[in-house]
Amino acid sequence: MAMRFRNNYQATIWAMVEWSFPNCPDGGDWLKKGWWQIAPGQEVIVYGGDADAVNRFWYAYAHTDDGVEWGGTFPELVPPQRFEWCEKTSSTQCRTINMHQFEVTTSDHVHSFNGG
Repeated sequence: MAMRFRNNYQATIWAMVEWSFPNCPDGGDWLKKGWWQIAPGQEVIVYGGDADAVNRFWYAYAHTDDGVEWGGTFPELVPPQRFEWCEKTSSTQCRTINMHQFEVTTSDHVHSFNGG
């Protein structure tokens, strides 16, 4: 059981995920983690538990070096380097990205980044 990200785009992507994590140490209720470098056609595990037991709705964002983004309307602060932070954690290096929301209804879920 796991949450996986799959890159169905023709270029390498860098992706992040956010999920419900009540009572995170910074006082928030969400945990954000990234950046996974995912080559075309590849899949990575971004959460190694029962995905549907954590939360029904998850959030993700991905981008490529050539400017393609998979985003949405949910803003989040993220650093340029790898991270695993509670939602309210930030630094002066952070930038705001806009995550998209997706629904999870199975314990083993694959979220794909398609097109561009």
